[in-house]
Amino acid sequence: PNDAIALVNGRTIREEEYTRAVALLASDKRTEVTEADRAHVLTRLIEEELLVQQGIAGGLVDANPTVRQAITQAMLASIAAESVSTQPTEEALRAFYTENPSLFARSGPSASGQGETAGTAEEPPAFEEVQEQVEAAYLRRTRGDALREYLQWLRSEAKVALAPEARPNTEEVDRGLE
Repeated sequence: PNDAIALVNGRTIREEEYTRAVALLASDKRTEVTEADRAHVLTRLIEEELLVQQGIAGGLVDANPTVRQAITQAMLASIAAESVSTQPTEEALRAFYTENPSLFARSGPSASGQGETAGTAEEPPAFEEVQEQVEAAYLRRTRGDALREYLQWLRSEAKVALAPEARPNTEEVDRGLE
């Protein structure tokens, strides 16, 4: 690839990755980044890639729960970041607010004023009063929807076979649906 700074067993280390690593080093240094520093950064990126490749070849992904959890968390973060790569417009937030009033309605004392402890739902506050909460709820919903869609796509592409002892008894499943 045109943006490759190195190839390690066919895996590309991209110039963007290298530039980001050099910038990180520069932010930690009090002096200018030297050519030796740049060479050191590239060496570290190559060594990191070699270690990752060896870990995969050695079965760490399959055998180590910590590695699996790190990959899962990284995938979740990636899906979340992609799902909200741009800020929602005020129009989208207002539409979400209008479609989901119960998310923003406040509970208060009953309208009778009898001092009852059970609250009743009031009208939601003005959009401007809760715009930050609306945006947070909108982003949570967007991330959740994106994750569900992605997982559904993964399932549709995967071949999954359950061991006989893991298969649910159809009678139990039928009873669970009643």
